[in-house]
Amino acid sequence: MKKSLNFLLLSLVLIINPVWADTKIAVPDFELLDLSLKLTDPQKVAEINAQEQQKLRDIELFLRKGLGNKEGFTIIDVSTEAKNAADKSIGYLFDCAKCASELGLSQGADYILIGRLHKPTYLFSYLIVRVFDTHENQLVKEYRSEIKGDPKVAIPGAVGYLVNKIDKILPH
Repeated sequence: MKKSLNFLLLSLVLIINPVWADTKIAVPDFELLDLSLKLTDPQKVAEINAQEQQKLRDIELFLRKGLGNKEGFTIIDVSTEAKNAADKSIGYLFDCAKCASELGLSQGADYILIGRLHKPTYLFSYLIVRVFDTHENQLVKEYRSEIKGDPKVAIPGAVGYLVNKIDKILPH
């Protein structure tokens, strides 16, 4: 009798709560889409490029840490080699849900975040993140956040906003 009751309770627990694993989110490196006016001074160009690359690294770091600190999420880093093999050109993964989903699935992820730092001018940038469901091959949601001013303040604020939005839509 006691064994039957234990078996029944275990069965109910499995039926009520079938999800045991965390939601796996792949986060490859973000891309930079720089539409700002090109400068002619090579030293200034190199300095600005270095600053933009640092912004990208900061965004990726804050996003991975922010989501990784949320209970129920496991972050999967995607190697540069894997991303480059799947990404045929700038914007390819960003615009192709099936392509992004295939990259995410190949990494064992349930969702993949494809991000872009869109820079229309030197004055501000937009951080754009697209969330793709790797099993459904479809875009779940796109989020945008403006980055303006001191990057040490603006980037954590913009990424924090995105982490909270993503946390609300993904199961965990």
